[in-house]
Amino acid sequence: MVTDLTSVPNSIRAVVEALRFDASAERLRAMADDEWPALLTWCDDRQVTLLLHSLCAPDLPNSVRQKISDGRAGYAVRFARLQSELAGIVDALHRRPIDFVLLKGLSHAPALTPDPILRAQGDIDLWFANQSAAHEASDVLSALGYAPRCRRGARSDRRHLAPMALPNDWKWRGDMFDPDMPIHVELHCHLWSETADHIAIPGETDFWNRRVTRCLAGRPISVLCPQDLLGFASLHFLLHLLHGDLPLQRAWEIAFFLHENAQNEEFWSRWRKLHQPALRRFEALALAITQIWFGCDVNECVQREIGALSADVRLWVDHFALSPLKQRSDPNKDELWLHLALVRCPTDRARVLFRRLFPLVLGRKGGLTRSRLAHHGRTLAPALLGGLRWLRLKRQANRIPATAPSPHFGSPASPRFASVPRSSSSPIQDAH
Repeated sequence: MVTDLTSVPNSIRAVVEALRFDASAERLRAMADDEWPALLTWCDDRQVTLLLHSLCAPDLPNSVRQKISDGRAGYAVRFARLQSELAGIVDALHRRPIDFVLLKGLSHAPALTPDPILRAQGDIDLWFANQSAAHEASDVLSALGYAPRCRRGARSDRRHLAPMALPNDWKWRGDMFDPDMPIHVELHCHLWSETADHIAIPGETDFWNRRVTRCLAGRPISVLCPQDLLGFASLHFLLHLLHGDLPLQRAWEIAFFLHENAQNEEFWSRWRKLHQPALRRFEALALAITQIWFGCDVNECVQREIGALSADVRLWVDHFALSPLKQRSDPNKDELWLHLALVRCPTDRARVLFRRLFPLVLGRKGGLTRSRLAHHGRTLAPALLGGLRWLRLKRQANRIPATAPSPHFGSPASPRFASVPRSSSSPIQDAH
């Protein structure tokens, strides 16, 4: 199993090593001053800048530490505005009344992140039981002054309606922590889309039926139960990964949860009872990748689920799990081979293959941005070479007898996060 980070670009490796649960900030401290501007932009795009500052502030240069502190102060203003807007939307939906579940954002603290501000949340995500309820909620938001908005670099998504925001004349100025950045609201009809990804993931209705209530933004709000919270986070990470993104912050949150709950036998026992085997296989894949990236401790139950992954999926994890971290210096589409391993229907595999290898043909219709078009053009040749490597590995694997499941590879529990301020609201203690 690939756990050696030597193939990852040095600056990115420095960040990942510093965020790991067997952390080392030595490489981070050795970075040259002129490397930091590009790296901070990379961290901003992957929403780990505030997390890096929270965990590694003493290891950062003074100028970098001050820049992030200023960014956090600006984001704190926006975060307060986000909570205020959320409270107003919740009140309006409760008056109707329209049932919904709050996704991501505040609902991820403290189980998946010790402090919600570290997520650098950009949107308010609400999930509704069906499309009719989502459209009814859209009418409620319209009455509050919200209107459909097109975001910078936004891509179409069959899981939710067009994002909505309050009227504004805000312009993008390159600052991810701009306190005046509009807050978008996404009204979800589904947690995942089989049509878009050609992968059937079961259990969505069960997630809705198991929703619980927490007090967030001063309001009682329905959220996912703890086991489904981890399940949704894992699937959300996986779907982003399959689309060619690098959801580093989402991966760290999952690793944090695994590490903190490595000895929580009650949680994992209930997780196995609530989530059917087909769902656990997708979750186990996400958990395996995040464990490799961040070296967190994991429960034996998770190890068994990882060991039960299909041969093709385990082959990809063993040889390509670090590929998303190398895209900056080594453009690739290695996640495509994982996607194909998860798709059952040959016709759907062909659709996925063509869509990912030749999106330039669909560029105008698909609304790809110029940067995305350039990325796809730059990665076509490496993707084809990666495909040849994947086929070679599969042929070799078919000639070698199956091996036993990977041994336990977690690291011992760490007191590293004892000093990190945590949200006072527990999703386990106040759920009912």
